[in-house]
Amino acid sequence: MRHDDSGTALRGLSAFLKQCDGKCLVLLAQDLAHWPVGEVAAGANQAALSKGYRLISLDFHRSPDRERELLQVVGSSPIGGCIFLWDNSPRSLDLYEQIAAKIPCVQVIDPKPIPHLDSVICDDYAGAMSAVRHLIMLGFRQIGHVTMDTPMQAVQNRRQAYVDALRSAHLPVDENWLVELPYGLTDADRVGRKPKIREFLTQSHLPRALFVCADWLASEVIECIQELGLSVPKDIALVGYDDALPYAMTGIPFTTVQNDFREVGRLAVDRVVFRLLNQANSIEPCVIRITPRLVIRASSVRLSATMQRWEFIMRYIQDHFRENITVRHTASFHGLDPNYFSHHFKQIYGLRFTDAVNQLRLEYSTQLLQTTEYAIETIADSAGFRSPNHFYSLFKRRYGVTPHAYRKQHTFR
Repeated sequence: MRHDDSGTALRGLSAFLKQCDGKCLVLLAQDLAHWPVGEVAAGANQAALSKGYRLISLDFHRSPDRERELLQVVGSSPIGGCIFLWDNSPRSLDLYEQIAAKIPCVQVIDPKPIPHLDSVICDDYAGAMSAVRHLIMLGFRQIGHVTMDTPMQAVQNRRQAYVDALRSAHLPVDENWLVELPYGLTDADRVGRKPKIREFLTQSHLPRALFVCADWLASEVIECIQELGLSVPKDIALVGYDDALPYAMTGIPFTTVQNDFREVGRLAVDRVVFRLLNQANSIEPCVIRITPRLVIRASSVRLSATMQRWEFIMRYIQDHFRENITVRHTASFHGLDPNYFSHHFKQIYGLRFTDAVNQLRLEYSTQLLQTTEYAIETIADSAGFRSPNHFYSLFKRRYGVTPHAYRKQHTFR
């Protein structure tokens, strides 16, 4: 776009935003064509419309100059609130801070160092733990990790979870099995990584399973594995991360960790509107974490009808945890003996059925505590707890505070 065309577009955007009269929310992103970003935007748009607001999604296409121009327009417009969905660069941090000082703002996915700014993030540490534990439960004891040389907190959390999962299982953390590759999404970056991946895969003592920090990187690893005459998962089992759609439908569908990016967008809008309606000026920064889920496919284990059934069972639990589901009911619904069901559920997922259900219920309750004004008893019931006392007990055991204290810490002083 020529400079004069860009200037005309920015003036048009400024004029449009000035007509919104506070009923417009803005989502500023680095690349709306990147599918997770588009999912966040879709969820945010749905939530905004349901609350009577209009969401405008602005894309600066990873251009620092374009980013500053859009921030200047947004900062001078009478919008209601803003969602920041950006990459890891600290550029234009001053303009982000100026906007956050004027209107309710929420940052999503990768938090930045702005004081008193709410965040909605995916719990990458918990997601990576589930990925590595899955490999351990399958019987693998020599597990490597492929990561990236980047300061992104999500990538760092996944690496730390890999180390912690192995140590908690009393398995070796071999530095030769941990490879850090240059970050980059261009064709030149991919070509540059290939020799490093091949070097890693041709070492004399190769791990039998790999946890790779991103699906797009896992696709490069699998390509090199196949070029070396090895197969997945027979020679090397593999688990990726993100559940990126192009890789779920490949010749070797990835076992991976799925983030609910639409839920990220919905909760971000909920939080912005909550602040707007309560006219909050002095608040504690709030971090809302969404726990990802493990999706088992062919790259980690030869899928049988039994494994596919367990994947279906987990989806059923995630869809129905707010109801009064029990081991006996769930096992019967899927045609399984309750004792067989309990034993194999823990063997595959590393948690007892009851603990898995309560974990989902507690995570859902924290979202309600942070984004609604419902009574604690109502939240307990909405999350699936039949006893408020049981909810209080489990909540304090997991988070170290009561639900009341948790809400106070994450909303108003």
